[in-house]
Amino acid sequence: MFVKAISGELAGWGIGKLLSQDGPTCTVEYFDAPMLEPVLRQCSSSELRSVSIAAQTRVYAADATVGSWEVGRVLDDHGDSQLVRFPNGKTLYLPISKVFVRWDRSIKDPTSFLGAGISETPRFADGRGPFVRTLLQQRSAALGMSALPSSAIDLEAHQIEVVRKVLQDPVQRYLLADEVGLGKTIEAGVLIRQCILDDRETAYIVVIVPDALVSQWRMELSAKFFLGDLLDKAIFVKPFSGRERIASHVAKATMLVIDEAHHVAADGAKESVSVYDLLVKAAPRIERVLLLSATPALHNERGFLRMLHLLDPQGYPLDSEEAFRRRIESRKALAEMVATLTPENALYLDYTLDQLSELFPDDLRLGQETGRLRELLTKMPAEDDPKLVEAIAKVRDHLSEVYRLHRRILRHRRRSVSGVTPDRAGLEEVHYTSVATSRAADLAEDWRLAEMSEQNLSDPGSVRLTAALDLAEQRLGYKLSASDGVRQRWSPSDLGASEIHQRAATALTDSLRSADRFEALARAIDARSLPKVQFIVFCSDPETADALAASLSTSLGVVVDRHDPKGEAWRAFCDDPSRPVLVCDYRAEEGLNLQGGEKVVVHFDLPLNPNRVEQRLGRVDRYGSGRAVKSLALCCDSDPLEVAWTRYLDDGLKVFDRSIASLQYLTEEVVKDLPKLLLAEGIEGVEELLRRDGGDDGRIEREIQSIDEQDALDALGAPRAETLDALSDLDDQWRQIEADISGWVQTTLQFDRGQDTYARDERGASSAPGGVFRYRYLTGDRHTLIPLEAFVQRCRPAIDTELRVVGGDVWTTPYTYRRLSALSRQGRSARARVLRYGDPLLTGLTDITQRDERGRSTGMWRHALGTPDGAGPLFFRFDFVVETDVRPAVEVLDLAGHLTSSALSSVGRRGDMALAPFFHTVWLDADLLEVSDAALIAALSKPYAVEAGDQGGRDFNLNPRRWRILREMGLPHIEEWPEVCRRARVRAEECLRALPLLNEGLDQAARRAEMADAARLGLLQARAHLSEVGDLRDLELERGLSEQLIVGIRSPRVSLDAVTASFIGKNLAVAAALARA
Repeated sequence: MFVKAISGELAGWGIGKLLSQDGPTCTVEYFDAPMLEPVLRQCSSSELRSVSIAAQTRVYAADATVGSWEVGRVLDDHGDSQLVRFPNGKTLYLPISKVFVRWDRSIKDPTSFLGAGISETPRFADGRGPFVRTLLQQRSAALGMSALPSSAIDLEAHQIEVVRKVLQDPVQRYLLADEVGLGKTIEAGVLIRQCILDDRETAYIVVIVPDALVSQWRMELSAKFFLGDLLDKAIFVKPFSGRERIASHVAKATMLVIDEAHHVAADGAKESVSVYDLLVKAAPRIERVLLLSATPALHNERGFLRMLHLLDPQGYPLDSEEAFRRRIESRKALAEMVATLTPENALYLDYTLDQLSELFPDDLRLGQETGRLRELLTKMPAEDDPKLVEAIAKVRDHLSEVYRLHRRILRHRRRSVSGVTPDRAGLEEVHYTSVATSRAADLAEDWRLAEMSEQNLSDPGSVRLTAALDLAEQRLGYKLSASDGVRQRWSPSDLGASEIHQRAATALTDSLRSADRFEALARAIDARSLPKVQFIVFCSDPETADALAASLSTSLGVVVDRHDPKGEAWRAFCDDPSRPVLVCDYRAEEGLNLQGGEKVVVHFDLPLNPNRVEQRLGRVDRYGSGRAVKSLALCCDSDPLEVAWTRYLDDGLKVFDRSIASLQYLTEEVVKDLPKLLLAEGIEGVEELLRRDGGDDGRIEREIQSIDEQDALDALGAPRAETLDALSDLDDQWRQIEADISGWVQTTLQFDRGQDTYARDERGASSAPGGVFRYRYLTGDRHTLIPLEAFVQRCRPAIDTELRVVGGDVWTTPYTYRRLSALSRQGRSARARVLRYGDPLLTGLTDITQRDERGRSTGMWRHALGTPDGAGPLFFRFDFVVETDVRPAVEVLDLAGHLTSSALSSVGRRGDMALAPFFHTVWLDADLLEVSDAALIAALSKPYAVEAGDQGGRDFNLNPRRWRILREMGLPHIEEWPEVCRRARVRAEECLRALPLLNEGLDQAARRAEMADAARLGLLQARAHLSEVGDLRDLELERGLSEQLIVGIRSPRVSLDAVTASFIGKNLAVAAALARA
């Protein structure tokens, strides 16, 4: 009986035979390959279940009468016997004892199959070879980071660098701190996808985000990273407000991602306190932790410490706040020095270098880098001298790596990443006048003066401050009606001039209903309308936004979309550039991605909180955007407060020209002081605020300079482009990739490539090269040549389970080989995946391919008329894969007690980064001497030709019957064929390892790795001098890994992917016998 273990040690071993049972103890036999002894294991009967053999499963049968093996495929399982179809139409019922099924392990070495005379048509080798080679080439280019090429994203150098730094680290606990708009969510999405690809069966990922971002995260994980089928199964996106739901998930998490982590870490934030306490307890045992926040540490020391505590509780205890504040303060002098390290200051750098030497006398690597820079400065280089630029960059990079707050903070700045985010194109004001607004503004000022005449100006009281703020917010927010929530905060009896306050509030509502503002906006949009220019209009008040959308649609005569966080209809604006206007209220200020194309952000009002204006612009001014972002704002000249506040935002903060995200703590201070300023000083107070904060020497510019200097100390340098270039080159070769993969999948394994008429939900799809298509598993007369059960099991994430078709055929999800097609509007609409290394379809087919000898064990007789008469000379072809042997490094992890899944994966990727895996082919002749003659190798390497050519020659596939014929004809080598194959295999690897070119390449790779490791270890050594506990641990681990990876490079792992035995010659008797078989 065939059985499979469903639990215990043997789970995952695949199909075996139950040989015997003694009580509850069962003995199971597992078959690997002919000529090898089966593997026997014992287990409990409770761990086993009987199984049927699926149709199309390859099985092996030993024919004792002729002493050879045959391979067939199961047509039907009859329990105690199998109906098996053998080549050339022979069909037999065989008892289970005569039928062998391979266990669920990859074939380590196909030589034993060739030795047993089990070889398929060379067409399998011709199809499989390009398939496995293109995937290895893609793995090399991606440095083992399979999530990168297989995600539907634009590839950017700075994001690749962040992903690389995380994925090569055995300890994957990082703060992703790229400046706002550089795509931290993309980086996190790639890392989440990589976690799934590495540990699909065990991954449990919890993503905690602000409430407004939940739907955005879910959409991105589905559309760009194709993880939608795992949402709420293995990936859980939870809002900050859902503490109980978060608690139930983080207890099981293997990966934790927190977006806008500074909100959770903020001490005293309303919903974050209990969530933070929960995460403090859970985070230390979670293997992978990612925090996303661009918030600076300056003026946020406690919040930043609380974030770092989640990453490294020992290195950053919560009771070390004063020490942490001192550390940030002490960095100020260093930050100022780093700021002067620019090529423009070349004539004055000696003084800065002297200061650095005095400050860090024990930093040997810094001394080396500054010494090189000093030597270069003596030659008076030009500012644009590449050597000068590089030398300064090395000093800056060293200071950043060693003296950043935590070495696992990864921050890129916009100035070092060009062309990724758009600029802001400034503010265009739309001025108008309104009698109704003028009357309302006068009443608001009358109330302020009346109220203050009765009060102590130094202590106006909280109720009056609240009333002043409420009136100003209604005044600048243009609300159609005063909020009931506002009035609940104070009673009219608390005000000395409550009647005037009520009249002012009513007048403000009436001013909006006068339609002056609506009409001014309609005229402004109409005057600026151009094809494919889209206007995103922000209002604070939902009721106002509703009325404005209706008004604009009527005035402009166009479709106006209205954002609704609970609906989907408004997304037509994002998908169709001909839809010109989207109206949003405050609910759209967080969480939306509206970038791309030519957008104009229209501010129907300008809130009193500048951070809200920044948030609005951040919906458009972000990674993946199109042109520079223009802003348009209405400004009623009849209201002096609106004019003054617009001036503060534009001339003081310059929020329409640059991001002010890093100024959030300064702006929060401004907002905190506004009620008292508005009540006590009115419009003059806002004007004075601009005079105090604005200008080159004002508080705003000073704060920006301080933050910039601190950020520069933590920031990464300009990203390296080598990996991006390699991946971009691959994308340019998509036609060749398509040919290499389709040659195996379609031509050889006989999947169909579906036209859009088959894939009914893909009417716009195209099966042409570069278009969107689906693969189809065929179950009819023309049957795909792998078992359906294996295909479904291995490739399940790539199968479209929702697509219902007539018959038993199975369709994949939509695919394309061309990245630009996947990123196009049509590709996004079809949810087309990029068919690259890391995609589950290719991963699953590779698993199946590695478990199948077809294409891995090949025998061929090449009857060539131009060769001498007689038995054909024998040649062996061995296709080896050479890669870093990571086993010694894994032992280091084991000894350090750090043998985690993420650490194992990181070591494998480090091996790929140090030594790109590659194929190498060795040819041997019958005397086991290496063949080096290029012409002979070219003749041997010609594609398989089953039909006679112009010269009369043809090729014969050596199937089991033909191997028997060669044995019966007494041809040389055949009698001892298994031993001949074994000796050839050993000799081929000896030849490979002795190749001078190979060893020279290995030496070069080892030296490159040693140089890179020396830099990494030098940085860790310098940080360890700072008494960082975590860095001391990291140093020891890194030192051990470095040493053993070098060993693994110099003595690489060599595995045999495929072997071919070719006989080439002119023997008419043999050819005739083979032709009859």
